[in-house]
Amino acid sequence: MRDGYSPEKAQALFEKLPAQLKNSSAVRALALSSEPPFLSSLASTPLTAEDPSGSSRLLPAAGEITIGAGYFATLGESMLAGREFSDQDEQLQPNAAAPWFLPAVLNQHAARKLLGDDNAIGKRLRDKRQSYEVVGVVPDTKDAEGLTQSLIYIPSTALDFARPPAGGITVIVRSDAGSDALTGIRNEIAFLDPNLNMLEVKTLAAYLDQSRTTLLFAVQTYGAIGLFGLILAAIGLAGVTAYAVAQRRKEIAIRMAVGASSGRVLREGAALVIIGGIFGYLGAIVLAKILGALANMFVDALRFGTNDPRLLLGAPLLLAAAATLACYLPARRSTRIDPLAALREG
Repeated sequence: MRDGYSPEKAQALFEKLPAQLKNSSAVRALALSSEPPFLSSLASTPLTAEDPSGSSRLLPAAGEITIGAGYFATLGESMLAGREFSDQDEQLQPNAAAPWFLPAVLNQHAARKLLGDDNAIGKRLRDKRQSYEVVGVVPDTKDAEGLTQSLIYIPSTALDFARPPAGGITVIVRSDAGSDALTGIRNEIAFLDPNLNMLEVKTLAAYLDQSRTTLLFAVQTYGAIGLFGLILAAIGLAGVTAYAVAQRRKEIAIRMAVGASSGRVLREGAALVIIGGIFGYLGAIVLAKILGALANMFVDALRFGTNDPRLLLGAPLLLAAAATLACYLPARRSTRIDPLAALREG
């Protein structure tokens, strides 16, 4: 028993719960799930596509989510192809006299990687425990960290209700805007079992904000480190440029005396910045290709940003602007050197 519930009692509770909660006037749609939506840390399983020709394709890792009927409609997601799970899917039981295929829904990312451009509906898949038949495909959604995962959705069955996951069952409710759905839901749950407690009750917006807290802190931390590094680089470049100007003081004075313009002196510093920016940009392209290859070999998350033109162009331009500013002040000061005074120096 867990939390005072035997498997039989837990199964009976979750079978009655959706219908009971829909009695609340504020509830427009409701679905059960093994995990909260848009979760980034999902248990993954390898999937193999069964091909009648004998060949097979392997997807090394796909996040697995057990969901109830009406899950996608509750979240407001439309189906790209096929259907979502119905109440009848939750009543399925293994049949020893016939091949047993549990229905499954794939997101577009998993369907593309596992089945290519073929129509996924009706295709057979298997993992370490079970065989599946694809009945639907849904659009990709980003998780709380802004990444797209390969996902397979399977229907909740009596076995899942009898043995709920350690984290509990997530109840997703869509209600009318401005309505107090929580009070009605609490009343309906109390009707089923007054001792049953609801944990982590929050709106979807509040849940996503909480999920992104760690990511936001990491982004702010690395952003501050990058800004600090940019400031140090600009200070160092300005110092090196000022030192170089001091070392070439007489040379600059002579060149100015024989008619060199101040613009030419400034262009020399700008030329060094442009050359450095070009090499830096080419290095960024090479590094992006390396990271893209690693993403194909190991994990899709590494691909994030490696083909983003805003990063590949913006970062070199930002660094070039900082370098130009760091060079400008010492170079500008060098054009105001008095040639006679500079030549009299020892």
